[in-house]
Amino acid sequence: MKIDENTIADLVKRSIINDTFRRLPLDKRERVYQTAIRLFGEYGYDGLAVNQLCREAGISKGSFFQYFPSKAHLLEFCILIFDDYLSHWVNELRQQEKAVLARDRLLYFYRALVTNSRLHATEQKFFLFINHAMDHAGVSLEDFDLERHFHEYIAEIVRRGVETREIRGDYEVEFTGYLVSVIIGGMMSREYRGQRYTRTEMEEYLISFLFDGIKA
Repeated sequence: MKIDENTIADLVKRSIINDTFRRLPLDKRERVYQTAIRLFGEYGYDGLAVNQLCREAGISKGSFFQYFPSKAHLLEFCILIFDDYLSHWVNELRQQEKAVLARDRLLYFYRALVTNSRLHATEQKFFLFINHAMDHAGVSLEDFDLERHFHEYIAEIVRRGVETREIRGDYEVEFTGYLVSVIIGGMMSREYRGQRYTRTEMEEYLISFLFDGIKA
């Protein structure tokens, strides 16, 4: 994953990272980022010691505090970089999608998130940590939700499905979209935790559960 330079510049302006970090070679910045998300995903916020991060990223502790004001700022940096990556990924999926029916669009999106996911194991663990374990950490970003990109895309599919009467419209569209997002999010989290069904079982469950109940 390549860290966007405009995003880095914005984080410097917001004092989330120091300009010293911005001036590092790209490969070193990416090494710090990749090491941090791996360790946060493995140990959580409280379990990750700055000394361990420095050792595994190949930087000194003094350098760390030249790059980041605190460990909390490091976490915020990682979340915002990862969030930017997810935003670009979902936009790519929108552009690549060719399906017409809502059920086919949802199945395409589910496969992209789970069976053909671009997220490697380290990123999946970090995603789970941010979305399901942050409440137990000593730091949080208010009203921040990495899954919102997925929710927005699913809501778009549901709204279109209601317009074409593939999905029943006698319930509030926003609520239907929210429930569909919860179902897909739960299946995605289960997969990322390694609690897998077969691909056929999961896809049959997804389509049957969603459309047997909400079909017009």
